[in-house]
Amino acid sequence: IAGSAEILPLIRELLAFAGDCGGGPLTVIDVGSGAGGLLARLAMTGTNTRLIGIDLRPRPAGLDTAIEWITGDARVLAGEIRGIRGVVVAHEFLDDIPCAAVEVDEDGCPRLIRVDTSSRRLVVGEPLEDPADLAWLDRWWPVTRPFMRAEIGRSRDAAWALITGMLDGGAALVIDYGHTRPERLAGTWDGGTLVGYHEGRVVTPVADGSCNLTAHVAIDSVAEAAPRAQSTRIDHWSSAPGRADFVSLVQTFT
Repeated sequence: IAGSAEILPLIRELLAFAGDCGGGPLTVIDVGSGAGGLLARLAMTGTNTRLIGIDLRPRPAGLDTAIEWITGDARVLAGEIRGIRGVVVAHEFLDDIPCAAVEVDEDGCPRLIRVDTSSRRLVVGEPLEDPADLAWLDRWWPVTRPFMRAEIGRSRDAAWALITGMLDGGAALVIDYGHTRPERLAGTWDGGTLVGYHEGRVVTPVADGSCNLTAHVAIDSVAEAAPRAQSTRIDHWSSAPGRADFVSLVQTFT
């Protein structure tokens, strides 16, 4: 997605909106910047915009010197970075944030999916009892059918609330594997979306460190976690590689 034809025009559009909000210089913050590919493309356009990458990984070798880099957890750093005017981008970031997952038993009770301590494989465990998690499921992903699976998005919602808190004016953009409530109600995702990735390939999700565990993002729930937003737009990402389930969320702030 960082290399897609769509993303640079979209960011330019959002920067123009941020510029119309008035104030100081514009900034683009790429949360979960990875190898810094998106910011590198922006730097090549000769933009005067301040470019900042945030990632758990150290600064990539050879990255354009015009790009600032902060190594750390974006959820923590978001509490320290305030007053930004510009665009905050989270591309394939929220799906990596761990979340609780459940499977519905034959009696209709959602049970937590746990990690077996010996095999490190995922197994169905005790009934879900956390009131906040149950409320989230009732609102966003009703678990009404036996043996369906669902992931609880509260941790992603909380992360987005923190990240958008960096903005004083401008726009925030999510591009991620995602879904919306109508799809979930229709049963499109009844098997859940928890999956493992190893060197770019889909593998059986095993919590032994051999693969990266991800789950799709309930993008509409994430959107509601930013109540300051003046506008919200959710779209399916047309240039997603391999017809992947990429969804974009754009929210504006003034």
